[in-house]
This record gives sequence, structure tokens and C-alpha cells, in this order.
Amino acid sequence: MESKHIIQLEDLPDELFLLIYRYLNKIEILNSFSCLNDRFSKTIHEFTEEIDLNLIPLKLINRFQNEIFPNIISNIRSIIFNDDFQRFPINFELFPNLESIHFLNSFSQNYLYNVKQIKIDLVPVDAQIDLMKKLFSSNDYSNLKNLSFISYHGSTFSNIQLTNSSQIENLTITLKNNVDLFELLRLLSCSIEKLHIHILYNGPFKSLSSLPLKLDKLHYFHLKTTFEDSIKFKELEKLIIESFSFLQYLSIETLTRDENYINGYQWEKCLKKLIYLKNFICSIRYRCRINEYDDDQQIKEENLLNSFSTDFWLNQRKWFINFYSTISTTNETVLTNTFKVNEYRKTFLYTIPYPYQSMDATIDINKTKSTINQSITRSIYSNVRHLYYNGENIPIKFECLRNIFNEFKSINELKLDRLILDSCSLLSHQINLPHLNKLTIYNNSGEKNLLNINFLDLSSMYNLRYIRISQISLPDYSQMPKQLETLILTECRDLHFDFIHKYENLRTLKLYLNNFDRLLENNGQLIMNLIKSIYNNNNIMESLQLMCPGANHKKVNMFEKQFSSTNLDYLYAHFDGKCLLAIQRSTEFFNQTTS
Repeated sequence: MESKHIIQLEDLPDELFLLIYRYLNKIEILNSFSCLNDRFSKTIHEFTEEIDLNLIPLKLINRFQNEIFPNIISNIRSIIFNDDFQRFPINFELFPNLESIHFLNSFSQNYLYNVKQIKIDLVPVDAQIDLMKKLFSSNDYSNLKNLSFISYHGSTFSNIQLTNSSQIENLTITLKNNVDLFELLRLLSCSIEKLHIHILYNGPFKSLSSLPLKLDKLHYFHLKTTFEDSIKFKELEKLIIESFSFLQYLSIETLTRDENYINGYQWEKCLKKLIYLKNFICSIRYRCRINEYDDDQQIKEENLLNSFSTDFWLNQRKWFINFYSTISTTNETVLTNTFKVNEYRKTFLYTIPYPYQSMDATIDINKTKSTINQSITRSIYSNVRHLYYNGENIPIKFECLRNIFNEFKSINELKLDRLILDSCSLLSHQINLPHLNKLTIYNNSGEKNLLNINFLDLSSMYNLRYIRISQISLPDYSQMPKQLETLILTECRDLHFDFIHKYENLRTLKLYLNNFDRLLENNGQLIMNLIKSIYNNNNIMESLQLMCPGANHKKVNMFEKQFSSTNLDYLYAHFDGKCLLAIQRSTEFFNQTTS
């Protein structure tokens, strides 16, 4: 009798494991395949170089600290901090090859470390000036070469004394206005090689002096503006030509009413003066009143297309553009306290393939015109990872919407706003976005036009772990992704969440509750019952966040103290003054359930 060969895990080829890894997130890979043998350690090596502490569930913290980290500690090059520093304390001395630290949603001076790269995505206002002095002027961070310094309101260099001794070579920073740009350029003129600038507000454009700045090492310059007319085209051209003469890569994202920005002849004249320039990319949103349009729109669009169709664009540089136009209507208050309706034409022009990770799209992307044959160009939007799709309350056919999303197969974050579908009855043709990790749906169209999201094949999106949706639009559990970790429900009108036990991987539940003050009556008994019900139905969940915009802060603070004093089931409350009441499980709960 022929003996049967039993296939063991070790007999499977590495290629099969690499395929399995595609269906898991990084933490699941490390938890499942770490500490097994040398072979698996090699196959997961690429997943050990960057560690995001926010992705590690509380129930696994002890395992990572005591077993997994000691096994991969020499591989770790980058750490993304947990938003709660107390939950996952880090000893930097344990990581001999650490090169980068990243503060994602929180910041602590205690974890600022002299490494090659520092990223701070939410610079606290009260610490901004002190941080700028430390990172730009002091000798305490002599190893620092790459810095990302993101502030919600933008950084300013006014009235700050900084020495021109910065060694930073690669900088990403948000600035308040153009004056801060020139102060920054003077500070970095001797060292900077790559510069990513995002100017948040409008402001006076500081004229160049008779002795313009010379940034001879700068070879990459990215400028983004989010306020119309932050920089006029002629001003930008003067800055680039006189100060960035060795530039090799130029990237422009802007909102403007300056028609020169969508004039290929003007760009050609400017770019020809940059003799070292290898690549030019842009995303330009131009807006003008329709009554200011002297010529026929079709003629305008033909002229735009022709200006980017010269020998310089198509043959010498092979730089191609797409553009489309849309009409929007706005109401403006006039002195008589009446409303005047104005129509604006917006033109969206960008180089292809679309160069940036984030993109705002409207329904008129279906009407795109191009300087290249669209049938020749593949994967025009392959770089896009974050898509904000604004339907503008204009009904769109399901087939048209599906054709749009077919262009964005690589996105991992999708936001849908003011979307109205004409029809989505053919569920056999649901849209599947295989890489989608985060889905946000804004219900701005009212209940009459309530969006049925069954047109999305959520259950087949094996990377989808975050969903934000109105309570009334929440699909049946069978339609939801089984690996969902974060669920945010807006416009919650009832307190029935018995279904929450079905979400076996849910770590965070955030609820936007209506009439929060009323729920706090009778010592908050309704809220107390809600919390008990949800946590009793789900033993995996770590945090319940109750959003309470407009609530009486005194009442919320009283409830927080009352709740925390009961020490109920390893739960504690935290109210940060921003209308967020978080009821969190402590790590002791998971320690006692796993012991």
C-alpha cells in the first residue's frame, strides 16, 4: 500500500508565504510568523524594519515587548509611536539601528531622540517655538537630516531668532504664509537638498532683495498652496529662476485665479531657464467667474490644450497633461443682505500619470481631455492612495461611477461626499477596491438621497479595517469586512448596539450621539447602560469614544469623575475638553483575560 506523504508547513515554498502575507497586516504577520525559525525570520524581514505601535492590539503588547521585539530588535529602523505613550512605553537604548521616529497623532518631548529622521504630524501649538529652536538651531540633534514638521495652523518664523547652522537636507513643513517661506529659505540655504512646502494661508508676498537667495544644493522643490492666489505665477517664476538654478525636480500643487498657471506657453518659458531640470509635475485648480469668460468655453479649452502640445512638451520633454472643467454655483452675501448667485468655472489640470498620493475628484473626471492618447497611457492614477470623491449632489449612474473607480485600483483610503446614485441595483457588479484600508462616507445629501453603500463589495475588501458612516446607512453585518478594527457611526439617533458582538476584531468604536446633554440626565444612567451593554457584548474592544459636540462641559466632567471612581470592569473615562469622551479598557483587563 502506497504511503501518503503528509505535507507540513515547512514543505511549503517561500512564494506561498509571501502570498499569504498580502492578506495580513504587518502586526498579524509578526505575531504569526515571528520567533519560529531562521527561514521565517528571513521571509518577514521587510515587515520588521518599520513598526507602527498603534496597530498592536492591547492584548498583544506583552507578547511584542517580551518575545517579538527582542527577536527583531536589530532590524527595526523606524518606529511610529502609539497615540497613548503610557500604554506602550519605549526604551530607545533597545534599538541599536533606529534611524527614524514618527509622532502620528500625539507628541511628547520625552520621546524626542537624536536620529536621522523625525516626523511630527501634529505639532502642538504651545511647543512649536521651542521645537523649532531645538530642531533647526541647536546642536542637540546633530544627526538630524530629514525632518517633517506638520502644524495644523502652519509654522511661522516671525520673531524667532534662529542661527543659520541647520544641517537639515530634506524638509517637509507647513507654513502660515509667504513671508515665512523666505525666512525659512535663508535659514536652510547652505544645506537643503529636498524641500516640501505647504503654505496654508494667503499673505503678503515678500519681494526678493537685490541679492536674491541662492540655494545651490536644492535639487527637489515641492510647493503646495491651499488658499487661492497665495503666490502669483510671475512671483513664483522669479523665485525659482533666481534662487533655484540647480533644480532637477519641480512639483507644484495650487489653487489659483491666475490664468498663467494653466498656460503651457508661460510654463515652457519658465522651465526652459532651468537647465538642470529633469522632471516637472503639477496639479492646478483654476477658478474664474463665468461672466468673466470673454470667449467661448470650447475655444478656451482648445487654446489650453494647444499651449501644452508644443514640441517642448510632447517631444523634447515628453510631459503630458490632463484637464477637465466643471461649473459650480455659490451664494454670496452683498451689502443689501440679499444673496447673489454666482457661477464659477473650475478647471483642474494635472500632469500624467497623476503624480501625487492624494487626489480630489469630481464627476467631471469622465470628461477629461489630454495631450496624449488615453488608450496608450495605462494606470494614469496608479500613484493615488487617498481619493476624496465629491459627487456635488449631482446624480451619477452606477456604471459611470464604477468606470471612475476602475481607474483607482491602488487606493487605500476613500472619502465619499455628496454622492447620489441614479441606480445601483446590479449588485452582481459591485465595486471592489482590493487595497482599501479606510472608508469614510459623508451623508450630506439628506435622508431623501440616502446613499446605499451596497454598491461597494465591502466583504471582499480584505484590507478594509476602518469605516466611518452614518448609523442609518450601516449595512447588514454579512456585508461588512470581517477584519474591521475601527467603526465610526455618525448621526446616531438610537442606543441599540446589540449587534456589536458580531465584530470580533473591533478595537475602536466611535459614536456621534445626538442630544448628549439629555443622555447625561439622572447621573448619566443612559450613558452608563450603553457603555456596559457595548463592552459586555465585545471582549476584544479597547476603546469606546462618545463624541458630544455642543455638550455642557461641566456635566461631561462630572460624569467622567463619577465613572472613573467606580472602577468598573477595568474601564476608565477620559474627557479632553474637545467634546470627546473616551471609555477605555486598561491593559490589566487583557492581561487577566489571557493569563
